[in-house]
Amino acid sequence: MTFRLHQAQYDEDTERAYVELRRRDDDGGDQYVVAVFTFRTKERLTKRQIEDEVVRKARYVLKRAAEAA
Repeated sequence: MTFRLHQAQYDEDTERAYVELRRRDDDGGDQYVVAVFTFRTKERLTKRQIEDEVVRKARYVLKRAAEAA
């Protein structure tokens, strides 16, 4: 089973991103993974492009965290 994107938000004022991924657990429960991190860009991006970049960075951050464990 893979995680699905539940929500991705970006706050321009604080330059923080919030990404929530979810999936069903084998025992019928839910699993949630949340990443909160700073996100900055020098380019002018549309809202959709920002969401895509935030999700891409969240996956990178979570992958690095898993490797460190």
